[in-house]
Amino acid sequence: MKKAKSFLTAATLTLSSGAMMVAAANAQAATSLRLAHTFNPGEASYELLNTLGDRVEERTNGELKIQVFPSEQLGSEVQLLQQSKNGSVDIVVPGYSGASTLLPAMEISNAPFIFQSWDEARHILEGEAYQPIFDELKEQHNLVPLAKTWYWGWRNLTFNGDEVHSVEDMKGLKVRVPESPAWVEMVKAFDASPTPIPFSEVYLALQQGTVDGQENPIPTIYSRKFYEVQDQLVMSKHMLQSQVVLMNSQKFESLSDSNQEILREVVQELAQENYELQTEREASMLEELRAGGQINVIEDIDRASFEQASEQARENLVDRWGEEDYRRVMTAIEDYRN
Repeated sequence: MKKAKSFLTAATLTLSSGAMMVAAANAQAATSLRLAHTFNPGEASYELLNTLGDRVEERTNGELKIQVFPSEQLGSEVQLLQQSKNGSVDIVVPGYSGASTLLPAMEISNAPFIFQSWDEARHILEGEAYQPIFDELKEQHNLVPLAKTWYWGWRNLTFNGDEVHSVEDMKGLKVRVPESPAWVEMVKAFDASPTPIPFSEVYLALQQGTVDGQENPIPTIYSRKFYEVQDQLVMSKHMLQSQVVLMNSQKFESLSDSNQEILREVVQELAQENYELQTEREASMLEELRAGGQINVIEDIDRASFEQASEQARENLVDRWGEEDYRRVMTAIEDYRN
């Protein structure tokens, strides 16, 4: 009996050791990725990106793990791009304008009045027209897209003072803009005065009258309470703000083909969920602003006057973006509309 008992004990120990070795091997085989972004609690993107790790880990049977660093914990948008390029961060979610600090042609999607709809924008950004730009981003900066579109919202103007219905009404107005050529040239083309101010100081600048107005997507206008210090919201939809999910190309290529595919699939699923959630919130926020009377919503605008002025703004930026890239994108837009 003692021999049998000893045999069973030894067998049990052997099996336990084997299980521990398998578990250790699996843990060692798991790849950990670091994703960093600038979104804050309460924003749709923040909530959805928090689920990325669980989804990817489940579908890869634990082979891929993702640690998320939100709210600029690891740096600003521009700093995160550099970190991803250098490999200290694996995945980032900048805006196209932010990505243009690495490659100016990325900013073409932020050109004023370039897109008429989200479907049109997706067709261009996810299609052949933008692919050479993404190829160049990989060649020069070691970054590849996991999702080429991540909806944030259409940018609109807000002002104090006389109502703005056409580009002529903007003459001489001081408009806060980010320090980006696309915004500066756009406001100049409207015969207004572009005034770069850090985002954290915009509310105070509006309150004190340092500037007459600003422009941002509805969720930003709502969450930052710009309606408290502005009396009109002009539904210009002059720019589409979209993020792009980028990953260090060497890290991506180090993954197995199946894990590459799973990672892309999950990110693109989240991008679609983000669009649905963000547009729902965008609509409800606008309705709340309109119904509550916090700000006068102006939808009756002479859009053609803004579009015509914007053509010159875009031409002034062609040298920055690159003639070939810009003309290819514009031709693709024209083909899509026809």
